[in-house]
Amino acid sequence: LTNLAAAEQNRITMLAEPMLVDNIARIVQNERSDVARQCSALAIMNLSNGNKDVVPEMATELLLDTLMALMKDDMPETRRNAAVALFNIACADENTVRVAQFRDGVILDALVEVVSNDDQDDSRANAAETLFNMSCSDAPETTDIMASHPGLLESLAMVLKSQTATIDVKMYCAATLRRMAEIIRHPMAAQGALLTALVKASSWTRTPDIAEAMELHAGYETNRSSMAQHHGLLNSLAKMALEPGQGQEGPKVHQAAVSAMERLARDEVARPILAHNEGIMMALTRASYSTGEPSSGEMDGGSVGTREQMVQAALKNLVAAM
Repeated sequence: LTNLAAAEQNRITMLAEPMLVDNIARIVQNERSDVARQCSALAIMNLSNGNKDVVPEMATELLLDTLMALMKDDMPETRRNAAVALFNIACADENTVRVAQFRDGVILDALVEVVSNDDQDDSRANAAETLFNMSCSDAPETTDIMASHPGLLESLAMVLKSQTATIDVKMYCAATLRRMAEIIRHPMAAQGALLTALVKASSWTRTPDIAEAMELHAGYETNRSSMAQHHGLLNSLAKMALEPGQGQEGPKVHQAAVSAMERLARDEVARPILAHNEGIMMALTRASYSTGEPSSGEMDGGSVGTREQMVQAALKNLVAAM
């Protein structure tokens, strides 16, 4: 079966065979042999690479339960194949809800565990990419479950501080946090967990995702006062603006962080808090002397100005709020 599933031309026929996938899954449930489990995981992975119109039908409770078990297997190759299979299944948008809901989020827990602690780089990368793809789902049920899942956002942030995670794993984690910052808004209960995760992840400057996450989150008026009042967020934002990193993404990190500050400064409740933060005031003052750049937003009153003009307007508002 494993060899047959390896040939692309066989997969549609095999997937159409009643009970075939379920019987392969039952081998995992009932067989103690490492070889049998390894072959079953490879067969499921191969079949999940089949016709995308048929793959959604694979997301049965039995198969999801089987993949969850295989992701905890002692054999690294088995764990990797299970992670790839789950990634393929989750690429079908209608499956993301099933995966996220399964047994109150037990698959999300398994994915987070692999991303955080697995000793195989491929498995970690596949699991991280699966979480990112799920966060991009058009199904609000999926993203709402992910946003509120205990520990998920904080775990992604901690991976960005890991000494063992590869750059690919970290990039997927950062991109997932950026996506969640677009989805989560006040007064959702998950906002606090998101802001805490962004503060912990703020040392990540290899890509601008975390700075952009704060920028995007500050783009919604209802989020601004909560952001300004969240412990450590303003200091993290100021540090990203003042010390954006030496890499080629440094200017993007700086620009996104300054833009987030400018947006926060539009909020009357947030202004006094920003005005009394030394790092924020220093970062905005330095940014106000930079060369003018086209703005992607609007100044107070609706007029469009350069980035420099917008920062100067924000500084004026903050000085008035002192």
